[in-house]
Parts: sequence; C-alpha cells; structure tokens
Amino acid sequence: MAVSTQQLAEELQIFGLDCEDSLMEKLAELCVRYRQTEEGMVSELIAFCTSAGKSCLTVEILNSFEHEVLNKKLCKAWHSAKDSGHAGARDIASIQELRSQNGPHKRVSSTPETPLTKRSVATRSPHQLLSPSSFSPSATPSQKYSSRTNRGEVVTSFGSAQGVSWSGRGGSGSVSLKVMGCPEPLTGSYKTMFQQLPDIREDGVLTCKIEELGAELKEHHKIEAFTPLLVPAQEPVILLGQIGCDSNGKLNSKSVILEGDREHSSGTQIPVDLSELKEYSLFPGQLWVQLPRSASQLHLLMSVVVIMEGFNTTGRRLTATKLYEGVPLPFYQPTEEEGDFEQAMVLVACGPYTTSDSITYDPLLDLIAIINHDRPDVCILLGPFLDAKHEQVENCKLTSPFEDIFKQCLRTVIEGTRRFHVSGSHLVFVPSLRDVHHEPVYPQPPFTFSELPREDKKRVQFVSEPCSLSVNGVMFGLTSTDLLFHIGAEEICSSSGTSDRFSRILKHILTQRSYYPLYPPHEDMAIDYENFYTYAQLPVTPDILIVPSELRYFVKDIFGCVCMNPGRLTKGQVGGTFGRLYLRRQPKALDGERRQGLSVAAQVVRI
Repeated sequence: MAVSTQQLAEELQIFGLDCEDSLMEKLAELCVRYRQTEEGMVSELIAFCTSAGKSCLTVEILNSFEHEVLNKKLCKAWHSAKDSGHAGARDIASIQELRSQNGPHKRVSSTPETPLTKRSVATRSPHQLLSPSSFSPSATPSQKYSSRTNRGEVVTSFGSAQGVSWSGRGGSGSVSLKVMGCPEPLTGSYKTMFQQLPDIREDGVLTCKIEELGAELKEHHKIEAFTPLLVPAQEPVILLGQIGCDSNGKLNSKSVILEGDREHSSGTQIPVDLSELKEYSLFPGQLWVQLPRSASQLHLLMSVVVIMEGFNTTGRRLTATKLYEGVPLPFYQPTEEEGDFEQAMVLVACGPYTTSDSITYDPLLDLIAIINHDRPDVCILLGPFLDAKHEQVENCKLTSPFEDIFKQCLRTVIEGTRRFHVSGSHLVFVPSLRDVHHEPVYPQPPFTFSELPREDKKRVQFVSEPCSLSVNGVMFGLTSTDLLFHIGAEEICSSSGTSDRFSRILKHILTQRSYYPLYPPHEDMAIDYENFYTYAQLPVTPDILIVPSELRYFVKDIFGCVCMNPGRLTKGQVGGTFGRLYLRRQPKALDGERRQGLSVAAQVVRI
C-alpha cells in the first residue's frame, strides 16, 4: 500500500501536532506495517497523545504508541477471530489474512498471475511473522515485562559519546565482514565423542598449549632457561607449569600445586606456598580428573599457563615470590580496503529472547523495532534463541518441534529487518550451547538455514561459537559462553584493590589467548579438544571482545581491547539489556591510543 507523508503531515497539522521529517517517515512505515490509512493512523495517534498529555511527537512517544496501541490492537483482532470460530493455531499466511480482513484495505492475494512482490513481503510486520500460539498452548505475554517503565535507559557508557547519534545506515553503507580463524574458522559440523582423556592431557592440545605459551613468555620476559620442578636449588628459580589443586575440594591458597611442563619437568608437580606473593589471581575448573600416573591422588587442573619465580631449596615445595604476567597477542592489522571506512554502528544482543514465564518472544519483537529505528550497520545476535533452560522447554510443553520454532525466529528477524529501498542491517547469528535444537558441543558449528531467501544471503551470516569476526577491519571476538561466571565462581586472589574481578578474568582470557582457558570445563560444557585447539583460540587480540554473562553488564578497556558484557535481553520475567557500539576511524592515531586510528564509543541500554 502506498502511503503519503504529505497527507500524514496535513492530517497532523489539523490537530496542531508537531512532527519532524524523520518521524514522519517512521509514521509512514507504521502505516504500511499495520495496514492503516493516513487518516486512521493519525486519529489513533492523536487519541493516544491526548490521553498522555503530549503536544509534540518524539521517538519515545511513537515507540510507546506502537507498543501500547498498534500491537494490542493486532492481538485483540486475532483473539476476536479465534473466539468466533477460526482455527486456533495460525501460521504466517493466516495472520496476514486476518489482519487484512480487519484492516481498511482488501487482502493482497498471491496467485501465479499476480504474485506478491519482494516489496510486499518486506513490509510485513514482525508480529505477522511470529505466531507463538502455533507452538505453545499458553502463549500469554509476560505481565512484568510489558509493564516495565525503564525501557531505553542507558545503564553504562564507554568512550566519548559526544556527537554520536547512535544510528547507522541500515545496510546502505559499505560493510565488510570476514570470519578469521586460528588457523582456520569453523564452518560446519564435525564428528564428536571420539577423544580419549590421556590423549588430551599427555600428548594432546593442552601439552601443545603450555609449550607454545611457555616459549612466548620465555622470549618476552628474556628468561634464559626454566628449572625442572623437583631439582633443589639454593638460588631463586623460574618454573613453567599449570596451576592445580592437591585436594578433593575447592581451590584455596593452601591447596595450590604447580604441574610442570613435559620438556623441563616431565609433568611432575610440586606444592606452592603463596604467602610471599603480594598479589595473585588463580582459578581452577570444577570437574575432577584422575591422572594415570598417581592412582591415589585427585588433581584439579586447568590450561592456564603460568611462570613462577621462587625458592625451592628441598625440591619438594616452592615458595613463590613472583608471578610473571602473560602477554596478549598483537592486534589485527586491517587491509586498506577493510580500514577504509569513517564510521559504523554495531548492535549486540544476547538471548534468551523470551521471558522465563512466557514464550511470546515480545523482547525479540521489541529488539527488531529498535533495529528498524536505529538502523545499525551490523547486528550481532547471540543465542540462545530457544533456551534449553526455559520452563516450557524443560517440561516439554511446546507443541512444535524445536527446529521449527527456531526457524520461525530466524524468519522473524531476517524479514522483519528487511527495509524498503535497501537490504537492511547486516545480521550475524552466533549459536549457544543453550540452544536446545543445536549441536551441544564446544566449539559449536554455525546454524544452518537452507530457507534463507536469496536476497538476504549477502547480509546474513551464520558463524560458530566462538568466533573472530572482522567488521570493516575492526576485529570482534564473539562468544555466547558465560566465561565470567565459569571462571569467576572458582577464582582465588589476593589483591591490593587496584583491579576488579571482571578485569582480572578478562586479562586471563587475553593473555591465555583462548576463548575458554579452563580445563576441565564447567559442568555445562561439553568440549571436543581435538577441535578446541583449532577453532577456539584467539588468532589476534580483538579490538572488541563480547563476553555476555548473567553477571552485571559493563564495558572496559583491557590491554587496549574494549571488552563488553551487554547482559542478556531478558532477566527472568523482566527485561534485560543490549549493547551498541559506535566505531570511527581517525586519519591518524590519537595520543596514547592503542588501537591505531580507531575510536570506540559504547553503551549498554535497557530493552
């Protein structure tokens, strides 16, 4: 349907309601999306503004109008049709038909002689594309979520936001996306459960990791040689190894052991006295491993590699006096084509996309509305999309297959963000181990979606978990795994108060050069270590590291890397947060700027 912005302006002038040109375009878009005439839409809007006591139209008022009036009107029409004898579970086509019957215009039918054009399909509302009642008999909206009053609130900021409009070009600009790997990216499924524990520990990836990092640290700190663990020495010695625990319990300052590397210490181990260290931060995993060479003792190990300096006068106990700090990798150097951009806006959101008491996907629909309004150049959406921990999933209350529900979510996001004259924002989908329909193994292969429309293939990208993604030469490190919670729950530290808990954990991730530096992993993780070394290592230090977590949101600069926890889009029954970043290339590096020529501003915002 054609909508005239001039007629909309004339209708608004009759009632004396001021409106900017940009908002007029948004209002015209709502007319098309909800199939309203100019006169009908303005009448509804005037009634809403009058009841709210508003005389000037703003973005917030227009968003509230859509959420509180247009959406509810659609739901009411649907329930009215259902009560009058229509089928209970409706698909996309039936919702489209229902809306057309209740709207002021006749339904646009699709026949071989008069097929629906791409423009007609692109103008459908996301509410038309997602029908929760088709896969849940109790798809009632969450009352706590719908009654929230803090939507759009900026809860934390980073960098200079002065002059930032927080809007992008929505696909009309030039965007270059390239997945990086170390040595290669993960692009498809692989066979799992063929690994054996001795292969992992003795001759496998963890041994390679300690030898590789040990060599890097030795060169960086100008260390002549490492001393074997069990060799007595009266002078200070420097030892290379992994941290472990000598007892069946949580790691503490009295139970730390150091397991040496294979080359210098043949994997032997020694107790460590930390009393002489002023500052340290050590963290184990949560599962126990029986080492084959010591049947009488259990040891808790991890893949974090450390260099300790101290006294080992008897060869039986190390009194540590110094911990050598790890060294992060260099930053990515973009090509001339990648680095040739002035600015870009990136939106980042992490699931769940439903509240815990509903399966209506209202938060996802609200996020799509934000994407259409702000028009970010790139949207990075991390799972879970259908959360394995959702009550209705755990209790098997859904009536549709998990895969079908996920595909419906994908269609909603892809078609709901497709714009009229341009293809729309670039979309990047990152899976999660909590996605109930997807392969629950880490590293996790990308989603597959064979029904992806041809016109969307250039703007939609499915990547692995974890993933290193170059956005116009700006390297993003992406992971949907809750690293902060896994590591933070077991960390022991002694600090003078100069560094916070999150910063310490982030430093471990960057200096260990791994997206998951724990061994054994958290009980929720199923890691395939034969592919872990290939697909879960950091190829470079990312410019932006996205680490979503149940813990509090933040944006921090660690070693020059901007680390963001955007939070989750929902927190139980209430709304959560999402993140947005504004990237700008400078002609030359600013004084003291570590990422040459790159300026980053970021915000975490409530949905």
